[in-house]
Amino acid sequence: MSTSVKRNNWLVLVVLFCSTMISAQNISSPKQEVRAVWVTTVNSLDWPKPYDIGEQKSSLREIVIKLHAAHFNTIFFQVRGRGDALYQSSYEPWSDVLTGTLGKDPGWDPLQFIIEEAHARAMEVHAWFNTFFVRSGKSRVTLTKPGHVANENPDWVQNIEGQLWLDPGIPAVRSYLVKVGMDIIHKYDVDGIHFDFIRYPGTQFPDDKSYRAFGNGMQKDNWRRENINKFVRTFYDSAIAIKPMLKIGSAPIGVYINTGSIRGLQGFSDLYQDSRRWLREKIHDYVVPQIYWSLGNQPADPDFATVVKDWTEHTFGRHVYAGIGAYKPNVQQQLPELVDISRSLGLQGNSFFRYENIVSKLDIGRRYQYPANIPAMSWKDRQQPNSPSNLSVKNIAKGIFRLNWNLPLPANDGDVSKYYNVYRSTGKFIDVNNPSNLLAILSSGETAYLDTITHAISPKYYYCISALDKGNNESLPTDGRSVIIPEIAALAASFDLRNKLGNSYPEPTSSIAYFHYEINTTLPVFLKILNQSGEELVSVVDAVQTPGRYIAAADISKLQGGTYTYMLIAGDFKEKRTLRIE
Repeated sequence: MSTSVKRNNWLVLVVLFCSTMISAQNISSPKQEVRAVWVTTVNSLDWPKPYDIGEQKSSLREIVIKLHAAHFNTIFFQVRGRGDALYQSSYEPWSDVLTGTLGKDPGWDPLQFIIEEAHARAMEVHAWFNTFFVRSGKSRVTLTKPGHVANENPDWVQNIEGQLWLDPGIPAVRSYLVKVGMDIIHKYDVDGIHFDFIRYPGTQFPDDKSYRAFGNGMQKDNWRRENINKFVRTFYDSAIAIKPMLKIGSAPIGVYINTGSIRGLQGFSDLYQDSRRWLREKIHDYVVPQIYWSLGNQPADPDFATVVKDWTEHTFGRHVYAGIGAYKPNVQQQLPELVDISRSLGLQGNSFFRYENIVSKLDIGRRYQYPANIPAMSWKDRQQPNSPSNLSVKNIAKGIFRLNWNLPLPANDGDVSKYYNVYRSTGKFIDVNNPSNLLAILSSGETAYLDTITHAISPKYYYCISALDKGNNESLPTDGRSVIIPEIAALAASFDLRNKLGNSYPEPTSSIAYFHYEINTTLPVFLKILNQSGEELVSVVDAVQTPGRYIAAADISKLQGGTYTYMLIAGDFKEKRTLRIE
């Protein structure tokens, strides 16, 4: 290759300031969008499979890692399946899916664990709470401490075709459920409470006794709907009084009421679920209607697009995310198109039921090619946070750049940063409204980012950073004065990826070392620092990663000066190299 050709295939990277110019181009993939998955724990459908604690933690972490890598941003994690708990409850027994025995302490806390894993990746966790349905006919209720509600309060329970349901018409039932839910809010840093089965099982519910006691002369259908409404009002008011930014939502039946060509089981009249009233009364922040149908009118099924349009006309200023029934083969074949329909009709996102049915199709036809911020809820918070400051970019290795910035000052409402958006563009004026420029979303615990450019497409690249607060309001990006021009760095225009362990870069003036490596397929990746006896001293990487070039950072402050070994394991591939610490 001649010298002139080489010059054309290498580039100089310069970091300059970015602006908030809004591009006139039409962006089909929105930058703000809820991308959610229901992770089902009832009967261990999605998780957990074994009873081993280590395996349960590892597989739950893997779920979060895979969803994050595919640019999902929200997890509806089922913590109360059938009157039991996958968290430390003051009122209900530990779920038997964790140990095989109802009420047995599993020795760890799944809800706390997934919150920590998700928040570290700037993802939200909503505690999925099955409300009035508390046991299936196949499940044995045993005596535990705390006891199962069906044992503790048998007068509250009705058996409907082998399913145990709490009677919503009994005020004590509603009060109990409020206490159970509020217990989660007091103990855990969840981003939302997500209700399911927040309804009656059907019109034939045997509640004559509670109706006589508490009906107060109301027409029975209206009384039943109002029982559910009372619970929703009380819970919303109680929760928001404690945590105003907490999101309260639910997954109502897909058909609210039969209208036009929409025909099916009706939430309003068949199950006494007046979900649109909850939006209208502002006692819900969002709903995820279960629109589990495909495009086109199938036998006995309404058309997905028609039902979505009906919901878009009844949002009452709240958020609506379309629930997609990925468990149905005909629906699974149309996932990209269903996302397109949801976007084109103005919904704020989608959720997929359920994880096991979506895990092999997380690409969604490249509909989630870029990261997305969760849309802000203006009725909760509209104050813009302050911007980060002093952005700097340094070339630390071939094709690898380290960004550093300072924390923003608290905003007028006291909010600090919860997340950071990292933008990268080939244009000097970065359009921060274009999702293709959004490189990464980071948690607030990070004020540094390592960027690897593997395939250069421009002689220049530009970066900026913005902050997002707990309400997902975004700050202005960093300005030109806070960005420095890095040293000239030449990058290869392209190269073939292979499994390879590269050099290490210990920083003599700090306690951090950087390790460069490549992988050529999606694999579980482990990178470890070992002593001379082969014993692991530091775990640098433990994650499922997609093909690419990576650089990982490790704290080596506890290692004394000397010679060590670092080892990469990627599937069947293993490679070791020497690390010298002065």
